[in-house]
Amino acid sequence: MNNNIAINYYKILIFLFVIAPFVGYVTNNYLHMDFNRVMQLLSYIGVFFVMIFRYDNNPIRFPKYILFLLLFIIYTFFSTFILMDREFKMMYLFSNGLIGALNFMIIIENFPVHKKFFENTVLINKAMVVIAFIVIMLQQIIDPGLFVLPDEVKFGNMDASNLNESRLPSIYSWAGDFSKGFGFIPIFIIVVEYLYKRKKRIFLWIFIGLIYAFLTKSRWIMVNALLVFTILIVHNENKTRQFLKLLLLVPIMFIAAYFVMDKVGIETEEIFTNRVKSKTADSRLVAFEVFNKLYWESPVLGAGDSKYGMGGEGKQDYKLRIALAGRSSQIHVGYLALLHRYGLIGGFFFMGFLYLLFKKIYINAKKTNLWGPFLGILGFALANLTLVYFSFFEMGLLYALMVDKYYIDTFNLSENKTNKTMKTSQIEN
Repeated sequence: MNNNIAINYYKILIFLFVIAPFVGYVTNNYLHMDFNRVMQLLSYIGVFFVMIFRYDNNPIRFPKYILFLLLFIIYTFFSTFILMDREFKMMYLFSNGLIGALNFMIIIENFPVHKKFFENTVLINKAMVVIAFIVIMLQQIIDPGLFVLPDEVKFGNMDASNLNESRLPSIYSWAGDFSKGFGFIPIFIIVVEYLYKRKKRIFLWIFIGLIYAFLTKSRWIMVNALLVFTILIVHNENKTRQFLKLLLLVPIMFIAAYFVMDKVGIETEEIFTNRVKSKTADSRLVAFEVFNKLYWESPVLGAGDSKYGMGGEGKQDYKLRIALAGRSSQIHVGYLALLHRYGLIGGFFFMGFLYLLFKKIYINAKKTNLWGPFLGILGFALANLTLVYFSFFEMGLLYALMVDKYYIDTFNLSENKTNKTMKTSQIEN
């Protein structure tokens, strides 16, 4: 009975993540709380169920990658509240996305995913991909504020007078600042692989996914979306031949996308010039210069997270501000910003978390030959080459982790059944 309560609660949590933009719309407008804060509150209940009920009385799973994330969280608290002498408030336990990610990782590791539930989530996610595509097209053509969080319209990178430079969030502003990438791309890749393995037509899905990525006007999302072509290579016996075919096919798809967008009134060439070729990419070069100038002042403990810390209160790091000299808003390379803020100690814990997580999902992908979750999460590591974002508390990333768990559990169950059958056959012989 207790197991059923816990599993049903787990299913509800995952379902809320799957439809996160619409849940966020409700929580913001009617509860006056953002989606991530609500989910983080609910995650504590999920961890409680893990600790108390323990599925089938199994020992609680706490893999090493979660341990390293916990150590990183502890260090960020040490950096923020001790090194930077800030006052700790209980609200930080419900607003820190690192803790939300930790809680959900513990929950995902300790509950099974049943086939029917997984299939239902894929069905919903197919609809979400289509809805996200339709909404971002309407935002580009008609109104950039369509179904967008009011604060995003007011304070975000949106300019109704210049649609070709506005960074459009589609349906994802209600789920968090980075959900238009980390919410959409992992799910998009998993859906494409799911359909490809079932010999369904996928090129229309790839087509709309690439157009979506382009219309976000964010380069890191465009790069992450290209990972979908890896699916077509890894599942083909002749990988070299498939790669050569893609060299021909991909440009054709881009040309087709150009003409489709042009036909509906989207100024594709201007978007490409203003956003993809924009000189804002120079801020990444500035990052290396500024990092080299400031990092050595506190290489072990780090300078702390002055502007963006959990107790930040908007305070500036004036040394960083002077060094940037208006050329950028921050050290715009995630791994450099990590070392600058948290030093070798914090950097070691976070990079240890990433290494162990990728080691786990890579091994699982090799066993199952299902690469969607790995590629979806790989985008997180790639994105931090050009942006600064350390929180794994994103609907797409956590969904990919759940799918990885489902795939490897299904594989192990199949292997165990095969081994039992072989042993029975050997005994009978």
